[in-house]
Amino acid sequence: MRLILSDCGMVLLKTTVAGVLILVLGVLFLTVMGQYVTAEVQQVHREDVEPHAEFLVGDSVDRAYSLPAGSEVLGMISVTEAPSNQTGDIHLIVFDADNYQRWSSGEQANFVYSAGNQGQFNFTFTPKNSGVYHFVFDNTASVYKKYVTLTVAYDQVTTTRVPDTRVGYVGWAFVLCGGLILVYGLLRKPAISWA
Repeated sequence: MRLILSDCGMVLLKTTVAGVLILVLGVLFLTVMGQYVTAEVQQVHREDVEPHAEFLVGDSVDRAYSLPAGSEVLGMISVTEAPSNQTGDIHLIVFDADNYQRWSSGEQANFVYSAGNQGQFNFTFTPKNSGVYHFVFDNTASVYKKYVTLTVAYDQVTTTRVPDTRVGYVGWAFVLCGGLILVYGLLRKPAISWA
């Protein structure tokens, strides 16, 4: 009979020790592990290149801006005719530095973006390389000069590592389970058999 009681007590002691270990592990997750377990977070920041520019276009106007590679460039253009203030059309061509040199010397050049629209319109493109990009406003097809309002920005994505908040939930789950197992191990009395 003594052997039965000692086996049962040993099982309860193991349960109590397991409960304490799980409880300590949960407290470690809550206090220490949270700062070591991190998650990657991407944040998008809008960087203004040209917040608001107004200028008059006769035949053509060139505006140069430095842009990063791989970031989506977006902007808005509003065009009005100079004498009447009615909406007008203009042709926008965006070149990188090398192709702008070719275009300005009359050679065949590749553009990054091109649009011929009237009134107010939006544009987006993604540069392949970092560098200076030339926004050429071509008005040679019109008799009237144009007032152009331009805004240009790009979205820059930054990746940072921040502590993972889910570790706290794991810690609380371990604390709860460890506490329940510990209470069970402490309160459970061994069965005494009178055989």
